[in-house]
Amino acid sequence: MDELDKKLFHDLSIETDISKKLDTIIENGLEKKIKKYSYLRITATICSLLAITSGIVYAGSNIYEKIWKEPQRIVGGNSEESIGQNMINAEEDTLTENEARIKAEEILKKFGFINENIKTIELQDNPENFELTWIISTENNILISFNANDPTNFSISNRNIINEDIEQYRSTEIEAKETCKKFCEKYGYDPDDYNCIKISSNLNSEKESYIWYVEFFKEYDGIINPYESISIGFIPDINKIYYFTVTNKNFDDNPLVITEEQAIDISLKQEQEINTKYEIKNINSKLGIISMNGIAYLRTNEYEQLHEQTSGNYPYEEYINYRTNDCVRKAWIVTIKYDIPDSVDKSDSSSYNRNDEQFSYYIDATTGEVIGGSSL
Repeated sequence: MDELDKKLFHDLSIETDISKKLDTIIENGLEKKIKKYSYLRITATICSLLAITSGIVYAGSNIYEKIWKEPQRIVGGNSEESIGQNMINAEEDTLTENEARIKAEEILKKFGFINENIKTIELQDNPENFELTWIISTENNILISFNANDPTNFSISNRNIINEDIEQYRSTEIEAKETCKKFCEKYGYDPDDYNCIKISSNLNSEKESYIWYVEFFKEYDGIINPYESISIGFIPDINKIYYFTVTNKNFDDNPLVITEEQAIDISLKQEQEINTKYEIKNINSKLGIISMNGIAYLRTNEYEQLHEQTSGNYPYEEYINYRTNDCVRKAWIVTIKYDIPDSVDKSDSSSYNRNDEQFSYYIDATTGEVIGGSSL
């Protein structure tokens, strides 16, 4: 697989952190100023945190168990050693290479690619969780990826399209939406199962755009779930598919027990374990649906390591990841932004840590645990 193949796979992969790519869709948090804490509020917070850290959460007559487990430290994501560690935990239904070839041929046939010969096939792991993914390319540069345990989560892309004379084709936003609904039906999906649609194009002007992107999402209590979605890129008029991605991860739909104020307090407590050197500027908070990850754990336990591997040309084989279970949960996304003085030289990566600008904690909406996060 060449570098362009890898980039396209990364951009469209079902393993990509979709919540980051679609953050603007669910962005509805309000800027919050830091409040002074009253004695009663501090007492209530301490009681809440004691309950959370004890391993269970009480809410009325309900008891909820903690879901966070000690993550697995991985050095060099997608390395042979990393895949080897992951294969130890692989489930019995993990597709073999021969089974993956058969599945790839089924997907190719489904999307009308009949005479395609498989050129490369590679099993890749996700250093953020325990998922394994088969990545297959054909001699004509058709790229397929799917979950090695659940190939209903898949992506197929045809990069050859962008090399064709496609700039002459046009559509409107309404036409693009209807076209992609027909695509869904053609390939066996009911667009009515998805109650939120995002439409965009390759250019700002509708009249000038010649590639359209339509994404279908399921929504729960007004919150978009990016892990139950169909994403389609296509060329209008000729209606050729650039990519078609289906993501259907299990969503726990956990109840909302933790309040917004509790989530902010938990995030601030976590932040106290790190010396960022700067004053907090403001805090945003919103409910979202996220996938558990080890980024907040890495930031807390190996702060300088996170700085180094996100500050330049750091060797990928030395990257540190903390692998967690792939749980999709309702969580508070609490973003802490810092006030960086103008005197700080942001161009000096040796002393300036861009992760100090802001960080988002994922606070489980039921248990109050820190179950992940995201930096810039």
